[in-house]
Amino acid sequence: MPFDCTPVTEKQVCSASGNTLGIGINSWLAEPVRSRAIPPWYVSRRPECVGAAVAVLSRARELISDERRWCKRAFAVAWLDIPVHAGSRFARRYCALGAIKRAGRELGLPVDDANRALEWQTIIPVAGWNDDRKRTHADVIVAFDAAIAALDAMPVY
Repeated sequence: MPFDCTPVTEKQVCSASGNTLGIGINSWLAEPVRSRAIPPWYVSRRPECVGAAVAVLSRARELISDERRWCKRAFAVAWLDIPVHAGSRFARRYCALGAIKRAGRELGLPVDDANRALEWQTIIPVAGWNDDRKRTHADVIVAFDAAIAALDAMPVY
């Protein structure tokens, strides 16, 4: 290009954004969750561990089954949307991961396998997936259902 900024070539290159090509950075984040079988190495296959994970996921789903009890950008919030610990007695709304933590605390069960089962369904870490601006409450409930179904269908050893 010369100093007067006139183009040297006559041919114009068309510009395409990542979204036009379908390869945007966040284009896959908003896709709906499909139930995926959990591989044997990802979660414990012992019956008591699978049962605990299903119980925690079921209770967590129950905690956020009403959209007014679900939140983003904090594990749990109290009145006036003040962030609190998921185990706090003041917690009124929970994100997906906060609901799992609260359910595990209420039931006295470990939450690792429940978190991993949900993470396998969402493909990315649950906290980031839940907080995506395009995420809806219905997406979260479907992910919990998919994780519970995948654990129920999993053979135990």
